Amino acid sequence: MFEAVLDTVVGMTDNEITEALRANELAARSAAAERAALIAVAENRGIYRITHRSSAGWLRSELDCGDGTIGRDRALARLLDTHPSIADALAAGRFSTDHALQIGRIFQNPRIANLLGTIVDVLVELAEHRSYAEFRGDIDALIEQLDTDGAFADLADAVESRDARVVDLNGEVVIEASGGDPIQAAQLVAVFETFVEAEYQHDLTQRRAEHPDDPEQWPLPRTAGQRRFDALIAMVAAAAASPDGRALPEPTVAIIIDDHSTHEVLTHAGITLPSGDMIDDQPIIADPDTGEQLDATMNGLAEALLDDPEAFLERRCETSTGSKIHPMIALRALLTGHVRRVVVDSNGHVIDYGTKQRLFTGPARQAALLLASTCIYPGCRLPARMCQVDHNEPWSTGGPTDQTNAVPLCGVHNRIKHRDGLTIVHDDHGRPHTQRPDGTIILPVGERPPDIAPTNPIDTILIHLKQLPAA
Repeated sequence: MFEAVLDTVVGMTDNEITEALRANELAARSAAAERAALIAVAENRGIYRITHRSSAGWLRSELDCGDGTIGRDRALARLLDTHPSIADALAAGRFSTDHALQIGRIFQNPRIANLLGTIVDVLVELAEHRSYAEFRGDIDALIEQLDTDGAFADLADAVESRDARVVDLNGEVVIEASGGDPIQAAQLVAVFETFVEAEYQHDLTQRRAEHPDDPEQWPLPRTAGQRRFDALIAMVAAAAASPDGRALPEPTVAIIIDDHSTHEVLTHAGITLPSGDMIDDQPIIADPDTGEQLDATMNGLAEALLDDPEAFLERRCETSTGSKIHPMIALRALLTGHVRRVVVDSNGHVIDYGTKQRLFTGPARQAALLLASTCIYPGCRLPARMCQVDHNEPWSTGGPTDQTNAVPLCGVHNRIKHRDGLTIVHDDHGRPHTQRPDGTIILPVGERPPDIAPTNPIDTILIHLKQLPAA
């Protein structure tokens, strides 16, 4: 059977394979929603009691799946049974099963699960228009903001249980490390990637020297994995040669935090107080009808969500690499000054950082790279610090050199953008999208076109006037 399917696929064009794969994913999402419905009804009826002690045992006997699959399916079933709007969107293929399971992390957290009903519609809309990696980061940030006590306990445990080993295993190097805090992680990753980039540039130089006429037609001397290994050895050697081997070198890691979160964490620490009063440590009422309460300690976001379910969309507390961090880590950076901190406004733009100039260099380039953690082209994960900063609206047509007109693109996708006449547009929430010349948006399967923020007509007229020949 598979051979027949394979023969059919081999006969397809590239576009047909792409469309068939997208259709297959839509079918898988619909099937996942149906599977969740079957499990939810089975558990509600207690079907398993006839032959088994637990629902998990019954599912193992009927489906012969691993415990990981069974646990995932049961969690998804409980989530969709409680929040039908998630089930409807998944069945329609608006986002992947993995997106739904990320929402389930809030549902499974007993300290903040009662807030999910307030924000579920916002999360469903956000999941549709965010890549999985971005959405997972959104959920990380939301949990950090809502469950501050639990998140800080996890952080403290990671710091307390930090460990590392370098072992000679039958003549081979085995290195393991875990724990620490997000700032240390971001610094270590940044240093490592700096050494990796140096090894990559060395390979490019060597290839150009060996094949000066047409170097790009030849493979690099080492694989990416070999360069990473050699970079690690070079990093260790550089540390050993340093006068102070314990000093973690630059580059600097930036922490991006919105003004609301900045105020809240300072207030919680007693450094600044609203109107001169002490922080209100009383519980807030989550549901006036039932009297259900929520602890408001260092949780201004939880209170804000009751009035505005979209309040969390304006919150950011993360490193420039996209790793979400606990507000208390940001506070440490604010107090010690060891990490550059950048405060953004409610639209996600950097406040008063950088100067207008022709090329994105110096502070302007650094600020532009803080707008995204990776290349913004769909599916690309190259870190922003290794990208080029591109003018969304070209300089030649009047595009300004500032953070609102800056997008990080890797070299390959920057060239593709200009070759194919692509542009970057933003939706009503400021999220970037790649637009084709015919006006359609490049979207993953199942995602509906977003509402694109209208272009300022005055800016459009000014740009047009700049293109007119001089009288």
